[in-house]
Amino acid sequence: MVDFPGYSLSGVIASFFFVLLSMKQSDDFRVIGSAHPTLVMVGEDALLTCQVLPKRTVMYMEVRWYRAELSTPVFLYRDGAEVMEMQLEEYRGRVEWLEDNITEGSVALKIHNIRPWDHGQYWCRFQEGNYYGQTSLLLTVAGLGSAPYIHMDGSVESGLQLVCAAKGWFPEPQVSWQDITGEKLLTVSEHCIQDEDGLFYVESMLVVRNASMEIVSCFIHSPTLTEEKGSEISIPEKLQTELASLKVIGPSQPILVRVGEDIQLPCSLSPKTDAQSMEVRWLRSHRYPAVYVYVDGDHVAGEQMTEYRGRTELMSDAISEGRLTLLISDARTSDDGKYQCLFEKDGVYQEANLDLKIVGLGSSPRISMEGLKDGEIKLKCTSEGWFPQPHVQWRDCEGKTIPSFSQDLTQGSQGLFHVEAFLLVTNISVVNVTCSISNPLLGEEKRTTFSPSVSRMTFSWKIWGLLLVGAVGLIWRKSCRKGNTEKFS
Repeated sequence: MVDFPGYSLSGVIASFFFVLLSMKQSDDFRVIGSAHPTLVMVGEDALLTCQVLPKRTVMYMEVRWYRAELSTPVFLYRDGAEVMEMQLEEYRGRVEWLEDNITEGSVALKIHNIRPWDHGQYWCRFQEGNYYGQTSLLLTVAGLGSAPYIHMDGSVESGLQLVCAAKGWFPEPQVSWQDITGEKLLTVSEHCIQDEDGLFYVESMLVVRNASMEIVSCFIHSPTLTEEKGSEISIPEKLQTELASLKVIGPSQPILVRVGEDIQLPCSLSPKTDAQSMEVRWLRSHRYPAVYVYVDGDHVAGEQMTEYRGRTELMSDAISEGRLTLLISDARTSDDGKYQCLFEKDGVYQEANLDLKIVGLGSSPRISMEGLKDGEIKLKCTSEGWFPQPHVQWRDCEGKTIPSFSQDLTQGSQGLFHVEAFLLVTNISVVNVTCSISNPLLGEEKRTTFSPSVSRMTFSWKIWGLLLVGAVGLIWRKSCRKGNTEKFS
C-alpha cells in the first residue's frame, strides 16, 4: 500500500466512491433533448443540442457529453473552459462547443466530418455541486454508396453467373435482383464486408438459368434512408463482347513456395490479347478487398487487403500479349491457399484458379533423454519451423517404424509448427533409434539417430562432475574452518 502525505490510498478511493454515491438527480432542473434521432450523412457535420428547464444560466455548471463511459467524454466543459485531458481520442479536433445560448440553459455540440462509428447514443449531462441532470440523444449516421456494378462472371453448368457489387454504404445495405417484369430473382450467395472507414462493400451473385432472359437488374437499398440505387445488364450484349470469347489460363499444378521466398502468380489470356485497357484482379475468397488490383495502367491501393500492402509488384512486361505475373515478396504461411486471377472488360469477367502451397522445411530434430524409470528410458525428439503439419516417425536400427508414446504439434505466431515426439525405450544398450520428420509436400525429411553409448557417457560424466564439484566444495569448507580455528587460538 502506497501512502501519500496526509492521505492513504484506501482513504482517497473511499472518498471518491462517497462522492459518487452522494450525487443525486436534481429536483431543481431537468434536461431535455431532441425526441427524434438526428440523421446525418457520412462526411457532414452533426449538431447535438440539449436544454436545461426551467431556463437558467449553466455557465458555471459542468457540462459533459459522453457515450458509453462517463469517465471518457466526447466533450467536457468545466469552470468556464474545455477539459481536454479526458476526451476520447477519436473526437479530438473534431468537436466544437457552441455556447451562444448558455445563459438560457441551452448548449450544442457540433461534430465535424461524421464517420460511421459516430452512429449511436450520446448523453448530455449537467452537474451542479452534488446534483445532476441528463438526457440521451440518438445520432443516426447514413452513407449512400455507389450505384451497383453488374458484371458477367462466365458460365456455369446451370447457367450464366452474374455478380452485382457496390461500395461506400452505411449501414449494411440490402441487395435484390429483378427481371424485366419486376419479378424478384433468388440470389445464390451474398458477401458483405466493412472497410477501414466503416463503410460497407456488398457483393451478390445470381445464376441465370432461363436462356430467354435478356435484361436483369440489381438494386442496392439503404434501410435508414429508404433510398436505393439500381443498374441493369443486357445479357445478349455482354455475350457478344470481346472478353466473352477469351479464356484465362493459370498454372495447372499447385505452386510450391518456401517460407520467406518470393511468390509468383502468373496468368494469361488465350488467345493472346492486349490487356492494357482491362481491369486485372488477383483475389482470395472475394473480389473486395483484393490481393492486387490493376486498372488503367496503375495499382489501386485502396482496394488491397491489409496483409498484402507493401509486398506486391506487378510484372507487366508482356501485358500487350495478355500475360501478367503478380509477385508477392516474403512468403508467409497465411499466404497458403486458393487464389483467382480475373480479367475484366465491358462488364465481363473471365477468371482462372491458382493453388498456392506454402512449405516450410524445419530444423534438424534433436533427441534428448528425459529420464529413467522402471527400466525404461523416455526420449524426446524436438524440431521447429515446419509447414504444413509435418509427419513424425521413430525407427529402429533396421528402419522399422516404432509407434510414439505421445506427440505434440503446436503452431507459433508465424504459423510454423513446433514438434515434440516422445518414445519409451526398454533396452537402450542394444537398440539405436532414429527420429525423422518429413514435409508431405516437398517429400523431404530431416532425421537424427540417438546414440545410447554417447548419451550414457555424457550422463556418466555429468554425475562424476557433480561428485567432483561436491568433493572440492567439502574440502574447501573444511580448510576454511581449520584456518579460522588457528587464527583465534
